[in-house]
Amino acid sequence: MKKHFLKAVSMAIVLAMTMSVAMMGCSSSETTAENTDNSTQTEETTESGETTAETTDYSDVVINYGLTTAWDSLNPYGSSSGSTFNHLILDKLYDRLAYIEEAASGIQPRAAESWESSEDGMTATFHLDPDCKFHDGTPVTANDWVFTANLVTDPDFDFGMKSEFKFFEGTDDNGVATGDSIGIEATDDYTLVMHFKNPTPVEDWILLHNKYFYVLPEHLLGDIAPADVNSSDLWDNPNDMGSGPCTYISELSGSQLELGSFADYQLGAPKFGKLVYTVVSPSNTVTSVMTNELDMFFQSSTIEDAKAAEAAGLPVEKSDLPTGVAIFLINNQNVSDKRVRQAMNLAIDKDMLIKQNVDGEGVPSATYIIPGSEYDAGIEWSRDVEKAKALLEEAGWDSSTTLTMAVTSAREKMAALIQQQLAEAGINIEVLTVDLATEFAGLQDGTYDLGICGSTATSFPLWMEGYYDYRNATYCQITDERYAEYQEKIGSELDETARKELVNEYQEFLYDEMPLVMLYHSYSFNVINPRMQGVHQADSGMLNEAVWNWSVTQ
Repeated sequence: MKKHFLKAVSMAIVLAMTMSVAMMGCSSSETTAENTDNSTQTEETTESGETTAETTDYSDVVINYGLTTAWDSLNPYGSSSGSTFNHLILDKLYDRLAYIEEAASGIQPRAAESWESSEDGMTATFHLDPDCKFHDGTPVTANDWVFTANLVTDPDFDFGMKSEFKFFEGTDDNGVATGDSIGIEATDDYTLVMHFKNPTPVEDWILLHNKYFYVLPEHLLGDIAPADVNSSDLWDNPNDMGSGPCTYISELSGSQLELGSFADYQLGAPKFGKLVYTVVSPSNTVTSVMTNELDMFFQSSTIEDAKAAEAAGLPVEKSDLPTGVAIFLINNQNVSDKRVRQAMNLAIDKDMLIKQNVDGEGVPSATYIIPGSEYDAGIEWSRDVEKAKALLEEAGWDSSTTLTMAVTSAREKMAALIQQQLAEAGINIEVLTVDLATEFAGLQDGTYDLGICGSTATSFPLWMEGYYDYRNATYCQITDERYAEYQEKIGSELDETARKELVNEYQEFLYDEMPLVMLYHSYSFNVINPRMQGVHQADSGMLNEAVWNWSVTQ
C-alpha cells in the first residue's frame, strides 16, 4: 500500500497566501483536555513544577459572521444551489473526512485521522477518528459513511449532484447505483474503504469530492425510504443529524442563523457560545467590521474597502496569487455554436472588468488554470471586437436575438459592463437580478441563457471538473462527453509529466470550445476584526473553516 499519512497534496504547488490575522496558539506549557458544556479545561505548569487545571467558559462569547448571500438549505443533500455560501454553513453542522487548506495547498485530518491509496490507485482506505460523534451523542462509524454513500447514489433519492459520486464502483456515469450496493465498505467500525472505477489517488479524491460528502446518521435515517428522506420532518430541526463542530440553535430563513459549539467535537470544541450568521449587503461588510457589528464575513473586500479598513487600523492582507475567479456562464444548449461563445470571449473587455470590479488587482483569464501557475498552458487572451463580429457573421447570428442573463445584486455592475461590451459586437442581452439559488437553478434547467458567478481557483488541475461534466446538471447545460473524457484521462494519469501534457491539451480544447468564459483571476483582500484569533480566512475558499481553532480576545 502507498502511504499518504497526513500528507500535503503531492501535485499541488504551495500557494503561500498570507493569513488575515496573525494566528495565536497555546504556549508549550498548555494542553487542551476534553470539552464539556462549552468550556475548555487546560493544564498549565507553574514555576514550581505543579500542574493546575483551569476551566474557561465560552458560553457568553458571540461571533458575528456576515454572508452577502443567504443559504438555501440546512440539508447537505437538499440544496438547490450548491453555492459556496451554503457549503460554509453545512461545513459547520456536518462532518467531512478531511480538511483542505487554502488553494488546495495541503490536506489535514478531520473525521479521518489518516488515509492511504493502493499502488494501482483503485482503492482508498480511510482510518476514522474513533472520537467522532453525532450531536445526539451516538458514535459516528464507518457504517454511517457507507450508509450515506448508498443513500446519495440511490436512484430514488433526489439529489441534483449525484455525478459527484460517479467514481464509485457500482454506479453509472450519472452517479446512480446500478445494484444493491456500490464500491464503499466498512471493514470495521473505523476503517472505510472506497473502490474506484478508475485509478484515483486518494488526494485527488479528497480535493475533488470530499467537499460534497457529508456523513448522515444511519440510526435516524436508515428506516426511511430514500425517496422520503429529504421530505422528512427531521430536517425541521437538524441538530441531531449533524456531527460537525457546531450545533443548530435557530434560524430565521434567509436572514439569520444561530449555531452553537459542539462540546464533543473530535478536533476540539469551538471557543464560543454562538456563531451568528447574518445576511448583509456587500456594501456594508467592511463598515460593519469597523463598527464591531461583524467579526468577519465571506467575500473578498474591494480595494476601496480594504484601504478604508487599513486606514481605520484593521489588518488587511492581500493574497500572493490571484485565486479568486469571475466566470461568465453560457447555456451551451441555447448558445450551441461555439463561434458565438468564442465571440463573447473576444468581445468582453476583461481588462476593463478588472479595473472596474477589482481596481486592477487581477489578471485576464484564458482558462480556469491560475495564470503563471504550474499547469498554465500559456494561452494568451486579448480583446478583438472585429474578430468577434466576423465569428458571429460566420455563425449566422441573428442580431435581433436577445439572451437573458441572470445575476445577483452583487454582480449588477459587472453585468451592465458586459451588456455594453457584448452589444458592441452585436449580441443583445437582458439582465435579470435574482437571488443566487434562483440563478443557479435557472441555469441548470435552461431557464436562463447566461449568468455570472465567482469561485476560488486551486492549483489542482481538475478543480472545475463539475462545471464541464455532461453527467451533472451543470450551470452551462453541457452534453458534450469529450470534457469528461479529458477529465478521466487526467485523473487516471499517475505520471506527472504525462499529466501536465494532458492538462495543456485540455486547456487548448477548452479555449476552442469555449463552453464558458473565464473573465479574470483576482487577488483577494481579507478584513477581520482584530479581536478574532486563529482565523485563516483563505481556507473558506475551499468551502471549509477550522472554527475549532478560532478564539476571541475581549
